[in-house]
Amino acid sequence: MFLTLKTGAGAFVPATQAPGVEPGPNTGEAGEVEPSPQGSRDASTIALAGSIITSITSLVGFVTTTVITWRKEKRDASLADVERKKLETELEKSRLELEELKENQAKRKNKK
Repeated sequence: MFLTLKTGAGAFVPATQAPGVEPGPNTGEAGEVEPSPQGSRDASTIALAGSIITSITSLVGFVTTTVITWRKEKRDASLADVERKKLETELEKSRLELEELKENQAKRKNKK
């Protein structure tokens, strides 16, 4: 099957004979268009590039999330330690105040 082009003189010239014109896509037995090998290489290159970009983006997101979470956990642990020390100090202060109250009550009973 030839593709033909109409020239200005009215004669039909097969496309394979026209200078600078490449023939159209190849057709199979059922009239289906066969993909060109160059087009499939381009598509696979684009798919590979997209896959690599997606993988790198996922890796960067994973590392970033891990680092942020790790820093947050360290910060929370140090805040919990400070809070624990603060509560221990308050507890010790409350114990001393309770002892002073008991001593004052004992002195008042002894005075009476």
